[in-house]
Amino acid sequence: MDQVSRPLLIVFAATIALVAIWLIALKPKPPAVERTPLAPTKAIAPAKQAAATADAANAKLQTAANAADGTAATPDAAKAGADATTQGPATKPSLGAGANKAASRRDATVLRDIRAKKVVVMLFWNADGADDIATRGVIRGLDRRNGKVAVHVVPIRRVGEYDSVTRGVHVVQSPTTIVIDRQRRTRVITGLTEPQELQQAVGDALAGR
Repeated sequence: MDQVSRPLLIVFAATIALVAIWLIALKPKPPAVERTPLAPTKAIAPAKQAAATADAANAKLQTAANAADGTAATPDAAKAGADATTQGPATKPSLGAGANKAASRRDATVLRDIRAKKVVVMLFWNADGADDIATRGVIRGLDRRNGKVAVHVVPIRRVGEYDSVTRGVHVVQSPTTIVIDRQRRTRVITGLTEPQELQQAVGDALAGR
């Protein structure tokens, strides 16, 4: 090293420095990444509002199209339909409504006599039957005991209209005579009724026997 001249050392050092600079300058650089700047936050709200406005406009157009086709119902019509569904179809009065009212009036007459503590005699009869006609004659000739006994003659076909009176009593043929005492106890006489038999039943009912 002592034999190498100083100028030569300087030249050698400069050469190394140039080589190093040349290598650094020619070293490949990594590719630059292109970055897209983010949109400002303030731009998001107007975009959402514009989308909502467009959706509302589309909905109105669709509603108008459905209304033109007759497939969409107005709110009032929809409400009316819901009410009709809830309430159900209207029911017409049955043809038997008048008969039911008349039956109630007849029933009430018998019940009124029962509440008045009268002995009630009811005959269910058929105008075409000989025994029925005979029994009706016996009923009509019955002693009413100064109003303590009430008599009701009813066609057998109307027995169902006196259900509140005959409940628990089986009236299956005519003539059938029912004697109801003041405690609402019932005695049934089926078939032809003799005057003495009927008088005895009424006397027992008045006496509470």
